[in-house]
Amino acid sequence: SPFAIRSPSPGPRIRRVPTVFALTPAICLGVFLPLRFGAAPGVWGVRSGPREPPETSAHLSCKPQTSGTGVILYNEVHDSETVGCFQSWKRLTMSLNASSNAPGDAQRLKNASSDVKQMFKNETDLDITAELRKKLHRAKKEKLEITTKHNAELASYESQIAKLRSEVEKGEALRQSLEYDLAVARKEAGLGRRAAEERLAEAHRIQEKLCAQNAELQGKANEMEKAFQTSQLKWKEECRRFEHDLEERDNIIQSCNREYDLLMKEKSRLEKTVQEALEKHQQEKNEMESHIRETALEEFRLQAEQWEAERRELQFIVQEQDNAVQNMHKKVEKLETEHMDCSDLLRRQTSELEFSTQREKHLRKEFEATTLRVRKLEENIEAERAAHLESKFNSEIIQLRIRDLEGALQVEKASQAEAVADLEMIKNEFKEVESAYEREKHNAQESFAKLSLLEREYVSKNKKLNEEIEEHKKVIIDLSKRLQYNEKSCSELQEELVMAKKHQAFLVETCENNVKELESILDSFSVSGQWTSGIHKDKDKPPSFSVVLETLRRTLTDYQNKLEEASNELNSMNDAKEKASSELDSTKQKIESHTKNIKDLQDKLADGSKELSHLRTKCADREALISTLKVELQNLLHCWEKEKARAAQSESELQKLAQAFQKDTEEKLTFLHTLYQHLIAGCVLMKQPEGMLDKFSWTELCAVLQENVDALIADLTRANEKISHLEYICKNKSDTMRELQQTQEDTFNKVAEQIKAQESCWHKQKKELELQYSELLLEVQRRAQKFQEIAEKNMEKLNRIERSHEQLVLENSRFKNMLSQTQREQTSLLAACALMAGALYPLYSRSCALSTQRDFLQEQVNTFELFKLEVRTLAQALSSVDEKKQEEAKTKKKPFKGLIRLFRKGVIAILAANRLKILGQSCASLFTWMESFKEGIGMLVCTGEPKDKQKFPKHQKEQLRCLQALSWLTSSDLLAAIVTSMAELQEVISKTDPNSRICGHLLIGAAKSSFAKLMDKVSLAMESIPLHSSRSITYIEKDSLVQRLARGLHKVNTLALKYGLRGHVPILKSTASLQKQILGFTQRLHAAEVERRSLRLEVTEFKRSVNEMKKELDKAQGLQMQLNEFKQSKLITHEKFESACEELNNALLREQQAQMLLNEQAQQLQELNYRLELHSSEEADKNQTLGEAVK
Repeated sequence: SPFAIRSPSPGPRIRRVPTVFALTPAICLGVFLPLRFGAAPGVWGVRSGPREPPETSAHLSCKPQTSGTGVILYNEVHDSETVGCFQSWKRLTMSLNASSNAPGDAQRLKNASSDVKQMFKNETDLDITAELRKKLHRAKKEKLEITTKHNAELASYESQIAKLRSEVEKGEALRQSLEYDLAVARKEAGLGRRAAEERLAEAHRIQEKLCAQNAELQGKANEMEKAFQTSQLKWKEECRRFEHDLEERDNIIQSCNREYDLLMKEKSRLEKTVQEALEKHQQEKNEMESHIRETALEEFRLQAEQWEAERRELQFIVQEQDNAVQNMHKKVEKLETEHMDCSDLLRRQTSELEFSTQREKHLRKEFEATTLRVRKLEENIEAERAAHLESKFNSEIIQLRIRDLEGALQVEKASQAEAVADLEMIKNEFKEVESAYEREKHNAQESFAKLSLLEREYVSKNKKLNEEIEEHKKVIIDLSKRLQYNEKSCSELQEELVMAKKHQAFLVETCENNVKELESILDSFSVSGQWTSGIHKDKDKPPSFSVVLETLRRTLTDYQNKLEEASNELNSMNDAKEKASSELDSTKQKIESHTKNIKDLQDKLADGSKELSHLRTKCADREALISTLKVELQNLLHCWEKEKARAAQSESELQKLAQAFQKDTEEKLTFLHTLYQHLIAGCVLMKQPEGMLDKFSWTELCAVLQENVDALIADLTRANEKISHLEYICKNKSDTMRELQQTQEDTFNKVAEQIKAQESCWHKQKKELELQYSELLLEVQRRAQKFQEIAEKNMEKLNRIERSHEQLVLENSRFKNMLSQTQREQTSLLAACALMAGALYPLYSRSCALSTQRDFLQEQVNTFELFKLEVRTLAQALSSVDEKKQEEAKTKKKPFKGLIRLFRKGVIAILAANRLKILGQSCASLFTWMESFKEGIGMLVCTGEPKDKQKFPKHQKEQLRCLQALSWLTSSDLLAAIVTSMAELQEVISKTDPNSRICGHLLIGAAKSSFAKLMDKVSLAMESIPLHSSRSITYIEKDSLVQRLARGLHKVNTLALKYGLRGHVPILKSTASLQKQILGFTQRLHAAEVERRSLRLEVTEFKRSVNEMKKELDKAQGLQMQLNEFKQSKLITHEKFESACEELNNALLREQQAQMLLNEQAQQLQELNYRLELHSSEEADKNQTLGEAVK
């Protein structure tokens, strides 16, 4: 919690200081001293971080000084003379910081206060000298301000003169720049002409290239048209072929459909004939049916093969046609892309031609603009020449004024030089002061650096020592933990050994009981003499466990072998039946697949016709497109011819222009040569200012010369024209010059008068300044008196500060007491936490071990109960039907006992719910902690509740719980209890030496007693939580609720057994019933074997009937072959046809009858299979029960 101290007067404030556990006397002095030096311009403060001092020209600064306790003292001193005082103060603070950790702090504080008082007396004299120096500085500052004003006026006059000079120079520079611009413009015009010529030549070349490209493209277009026509013819031919193929395919499919219809009709007729034959000839049914089946299967197979061959041929034809169509599509797409490329090329050429025409227009416009620009520049040059003459005249007048002003400037410069000399003197003095300040600053920095190094070394050594101590403590803690863990493991191992011995004894007993039960079970079965003879040799001795197991294994293997043989025979019968059914299903599936294939082919034909119509529409659209494109091509060719004609005209115009340009250049060159010779002879060459023409090349120089000559000629002509006009103007100007001279003299007189007036003003200003200085001195005296009064007030403030210092000392002592108390509390809390952790973790580990053991025991109990349930279920499943009926009758008689049990269950559930509710209300649990990797093991964390419990509504319970948790976590009573209980342990810890052995015993004893006290006080605080569960009491007491419930359940069970109700049967009774049921199983097995033999005989008879049916099917196939021969011959008479139809109808009737017989036999087979499956399932159940019994 940050705090701040403020002085009552409007002096400097102390900055906010964060509270630190270890406040040293150095901090108090850091608070006290800035209040003492409040009158001085320096500021002292205490703060918790580094701070840079403000950098000004007239103060001394000291970097932050860190104390040993993490607090930083900061000082800013604004006078060079207070450095000695500061150094002495610094030594004092160093001594205090060094001695802050020692026990005799109070005596050293008294010595420090006496030293501080002596320092304050010395510092009063220093304050007076500082004030006088301030006054001197102010006077010097005022003098500097006057000189700066004078300099500002001088600078304004000089700036006016410079402006006038710059205007004159600007006029000359403008003239030169304009001449240069003219030369550059002419040069640019020449370059533009050349560029235009080059562009024209390039345009000619481009035109030639475009003409060649156009011719090539026309040739390509003609070739493309020819190729397109040929491809179109080919495509039409392929389309015709495709249509012809489709028609052939349609005819084939129609013929196939007709044949299929005829076959179906013939089949129907044959079925009718078979039915009639079956009615007439019941004895020949089986033979005919077998014959007809075989013939039908062969026919269907042949037809299926034919249809598959035809389907493959059709698919192959369709694929070929699809490939041809795809190739045509690709060719058409290629032609379209080529056509698009041709059209794109033509568009590009037209765009390039348009661009060239636009470029020519743009060049012409630029040429016209350059000519206009040249004319405007010539006009501007003439106007500037006239203005230049006027500016020369004005500049001469201004120069006269400047001379007068320069004289006045020299006078002012002399006065300024004196002021500068004074300034230099002051600067030298200031430099000396700064050098002295820097020396002292350097010394202070060195001392601070040494101090910081020493502090760092001290901190590092402390850290090392603390780390070593912590490492030793950790090693001791680890060793103690290992010892405890080893002791626990030993005790746990001993307990496990005892448990293992008990478990072994129990297993031995159970094993002997199991062997006896197995012997009794084996005696009940009828086993062969060879196996049993080895067992009953020594009746007196008990049989070994291995012999009993071998006999059991042999009996079980015999039964298993018999069952396997029966199941294998049944499986073979089932396989034969399944094969016959699968063959029938396959024939039906083939017929269905053929019908589906025919439908698919019809759909494909329809799709093919649709695609043909779509392709025809596409062809028509593309032909229309080609016709439109041809029209566009013709239009483009017409435009191209027109543009050719235009290009030829432009070429002829360009040639004419080029010829005219060549003639002009030749004439100009000759004229230039002659003119240059004349100029050399007459030495009339113009000297360009600053050698501007030296930078040009020879050709450019010629162009410049020509331009100069042209300009000179133009100037001569104009001069001759203007001479007469200028003579008239000169007369007028002479009159104006006289008037101007008069006006100039008047202005000079006015300037002289103004200068005199300024001199008088300066004298007045000097007098005023002297008066101001005198007034300032009076003000300084007044201020000195004021500062004396302020010093007296500051002395009063110092007295107040001393009082506040005493208060701070008291607060410091109070904080120290609080710190010691908090340290005690911390150490006691740490010790209590260590003891509680040492007590809690073993308990938690034991609870984990108990939970694992509980889970293991629960698993064993669950397995035992499952075994009981399986035995009971086996007994119930293997019990006879008569017993079940009897039990059902008994349950109908006495239904009310089940209701009693339901009522008991409901009562127990309500009691459990009430107990849970009471437990939840009594428990003040905060949360339960569970480890992530150990599911189900959790620790309940509770809070201490108040003793008086009141009933609150539900919405207030959560708030109350939060408040209880907060009060428990921040309870002062608990803290006081912990501190009081750990007082003895703290005393022992403070006195203990780590090397001595006796101290260790004392420490352990103190820890035990303190832990006992703590547990007593915690038990008082947490009275609401029950420590001992009441389960052990409830089980022991006779009249407890659990005992009463057990008695009632026992009564109900006994009544149920009397009345024959079903209840939980004991295991011994269930084992006895199992023995009886196994005997019954052996008898049933014998009966099952008898039935199996009878079933085998039935199966052989069924096989004979199937063979007879096959023979009948063969006969039917022969008839079908005869029918096919009749079809091929096509010379059948009406009587023969009718007789054949009658025979076929008879055969169909027989086939139907045969099918009916087959269905009946199939039903019989299903019934037999169902019986066999029942027998096999019963045998499997018996095997399972026997295997489980053996296990």
